[in-house]
Amino acid sequence: MKKLLLFAFLSICFFANAQEKLGLGIKVGQNFSSINSVAVDRHSASFHGGVTFQVGLTDKISLVPEVLLSQTKLSTNPNIVDVLGDNKYNPETYHLSYLMVPLLVQVKPFSNLLLQAGPQYGILIDQKKDGIENAQLAFKEGEFSFVGGAKVNLGGFFVYGRYVVGLQDISALQDQAKWKTRQWQLGIGMNLFGF
Repeated sequence: MKKLLLFAFLSICFFANAQEKLGLGIKVGQNFSSINSVAVDRHSASFHGGVTFQVGLTDKISLVPEVLLSQTKLSTNPNIVDVLGDNKYNPETYHLSYLMVPLLVQVKPFSNLLLQAGPQYGILIDQKKDGIENAQLAFKEGEFSFVGGAKVNLGGFFVYGRYVVGLQDISALQDQAKWKTRQWQLGIGMNLFGF
């Protein structure tokens, strides 16, 4: 995995030097997560932040690799009948921390509006249950997902919104229904150079 990431980074740097169209920025925002097959509170907010790169392929199309630290907060919220009837439905909160590596294609239909889409891989670096208890056996070590969204440039700053769809089951438990994530991301960023 490390060799693949190093190769991708070196390839991007080489291509950027050849094209002389390189940009670098930082970003931070909120995540609003849900999982299918689980009664999860969709209003639980968590965060993400990291570095975004841009490699211009043409005047309208760019390749946008990113490295993000992203937390997913999942608060199960069963109804009172489930809680009173069976102890396995008690309310719980999971905090999953991922190192996300999206590789997006960016299209510029208008001068300040950019559309982005592409695959993303997340490496699970930490997982806790109810904020303190270790939950290492509950979730898989990684997740593939698909990202789609838009970005608006505002001078040296930008705002963005994305929808992330999990493509695989993140649960490591054998007796569970498939847990696939869905996530809205909203955030702001600053262009350090390029773009």
